[in-house]
Amino acid sequence: MEKSEYIHLLATSPWKEMQNHFDSILPIDVKSTTKLDINTSDWIRFSIDNFDLATQKWEEPKSHYTSQANKWATINNIVGRNIHNSFELNYGMLGDGNDKLKTILGRNNIKLLGIDWDTVLVRLLVKFPGHGMAWHEDSLDSYVLKFDLPDTSKVKRYWFSIDDWQDGHVFQVSKTVLSNWKKGEAFDLPFGIGHASSNFGYRPMYSVSFTGVLDS
Repeated sequence: MEKSEYIHLLATSPWKEMQNHFDSILPIDVKSTTKLDINTSDWIRFSIDNFDLATQKWEEPKSHYTSQANKWATINNIVGRNIHNSFELNYGMLGDGNDKLKTILGRNNIKLLGIDWDTVLVRLLVKFPGHGMAWHEDSLDSYVLKFDLPDTSKVKRYWFSIDDWQDGHVFQVSKTVLSNWKKGEAFDLPFGIGHASSNFGYRPMYSVSFTGVLDS
């Protein structure tokens, strides 16, 4: 970075619109809602055996994003997010990855979450030291690529880790920074609420983004 670039960044403050948007959202209470039964080794073995089913992702605008999501991604790129600090292996969207991940998670766990089995999307995310997910809010962009639902009002999203918390692994939802979690502690992740994660530790960070329709 040149000095002039640094001065320009501070002068233009490209993050202001994003900051104003998220500051306008009332903070939510964040706590685990369900304890799932997780066998860590099964998930890690899946990530090795099915490496070719991982989407290799980093922060950048994408064709299936909403215009708002692409705006935030562009701002994140401007302020420094790139392939070198936001890379992840993202399983569940390619091939039969989702079916395999559902099987590993199991019907009992999905029943505990109160979700219809046929609507489940399980995404296993692997973040390496020095990388993290930039601040953003979720929409149903990826989910609707898999499921064509006429009504999305009953769609829920949860976040959980497939192993116990490790040094340098953090996840922030709204104004709450989570750490010291136990594997399988599922946290409600409402759509439209800002969140992000970071691995500033020394080993891979494994988490799951779980989406599905409430089983009525």
